[in-house]
Amino acid sequence: GDHIAKIDTATGAAAVVDPPKPGSGPRRIWSDSKGMLWVSLWRSGGLGRYDPVAGSWKVFPMPNSTTGTYAVFVDDQDRVWASDWPANALQRLDPATGSFMTFVSDRKGANVRQMLGRSGEMWAAESGTNRLAVVRD
Repeated sequence: GDHIAKIDTATGAAAVVDPPKPGSGPRRIWSDSKGMLWVSLWRSGGLGRYDPVAGSWKVFPMPNSTTGTYAVFVDDQDRVWASDWPANALQRLDPATGSFMTFVSDRKGANVRQMLGRSGEMWAAESGTNRLAVVRD
């Protein structure tokens, strides 16, 4: 489906949360320290921030891509990382300023599907190159 969902852990019922725009294609989701949910929007090329208290969305378009945002991860500084398949890059969003920093892979077709990090490091699984890549601050 083209949505995220809130799961009631007591009953197992799922309450659908529609994306900010129909057809956005949510792929991955991660929470920041304030409880905001960050969602990669595959078919619309951006990051969605969902506020579960207000029930509202804000979208941050990728700098150069209109599709292809796949993986998402929020680091310990609440910066939001996302994979940008058309740019063959990782994008790091500073939510306070709305600005992105781009980290281009040194191999073609990186296709990052999963990311994880720890303080000072962002790890990306490049499914298209069969390797792990790391960005260090």
